[in-house]
Amino acid sequence: MRKSFFRRLSAQTVLMALLPALLIPAGCRKSEPNAARGLKRYESTREMMGTFVTVTLWAAGDDLAAKAGDAAFDQIKEIDRLMSDYDPDSELSQINREAFNRDVSISDKMLDVLKVAFTYSELSEGAFDVTVRPLKTLWKSAGKTGVVPDDATIDSVLASVGYKNVKLDVDNKTIRFLKPSMEIDLGGIAKGYSADLAAAELRKQGIATALVNVGGNIVAVGTPPGSPAWKIGVQDPNKRTDRLPEVLHLPAGSIATSGDYERFVEISGKRFSHIVDPRTGQPIENMSSVTVVAPNGITSDVLSTTMSVMGAEQGLPLAARLAGVEVMFVVASANGPTIIKSEGFDKFLK
Repeated sequence: MRKSFFRRLSAQTVLMALLPALLIPAGCRKSEPNAARGLKRYESTREMMGTFVTVTLWAAGDDLAAKAGDAAFDQIKEIDRLMSDYDPDSELSQINREAFNRDVSISDKMLDVLKVAFTYSELSEGAFDVTVRPLKTLWKSAGKTGVVPDDATIDSVLASVGYKNVKLDVDNKTIRFLKPSMEIDLGGIAKGYSADLAAAELRKQGIATALVNVGGNIVAVGTPPGSPAWKIGVQDPNKRTDRLPEVLHLPAGSIATSGDYERFVEISGKRFSHIVDPRTGQPIENMSSVTVVAPNGITSDVLSTTMSVMGAEQGLPLAARLAGVEVMFVVASANGPTIIKSEGFDKFLK
């Protein structure tokens, strides 16, 4: 028998992976019906896409769990291979090097991600923009030098940012940059997309109950045994403790959180968010976290970043226009954090 790389877990084991993200599963239990069918719970965590990826699933035995789990992780590994901005041989790196000089052919998966990215760029009027990479590089460098970039420097970099200066040819599957020094960053969308592909692969392998967690971008397959919804804890971004101030009940779909409590640069004692507004070139301010519930991982991922940039005043109307999307903002202020929710968000707290 093939040895499973999964840990087979007891019915009382709590699913609580300590990931570098704001969302962690709060726990679930094996039900009697599943036990009667002989299903067992398996879990595996790997380091991928610059974060930790956890796949938890219920299967009839070790062989099926290992096969399905391997297939799910392979999907995520493929997206990492295509869309990593650290790997000079990735498809994304090739695009960033060559797309100003010529039309660059792109894969079906890259095309899928970019089509979604540009759709949300239009919907958000530029609050989400994958061409933000030069600005992120600028602020990352500022964190290393300890010098805040001046307005003139930011303006010069902004000249290389703007999704409208990208020619995406859907029919011929090519991309072209219309301005020099442009670069794409898929950090706000690729993890959610990979979680969707992993979840789809689990279903294809015959797994009806599972949870895929790619660095806090969570996609549910089915519902947990004995419960109508998965319980997902949202960590407190202000107190930075393991206390779960909110436990969300996710019956299906996906959930993702963006926040600055772990990822930021500090210059002269002031923290600057890793999320940069592509319209102004400035890091966002006063937004501790944004949690988005959506029908799929790519949507919750892209919207958690988009809503962080837009803020509650602009973000709530956008969420109201999108089917199956709810959002919770945690806004920092001198008097403490303020929680602002979309109209339907409370249903996930019951």
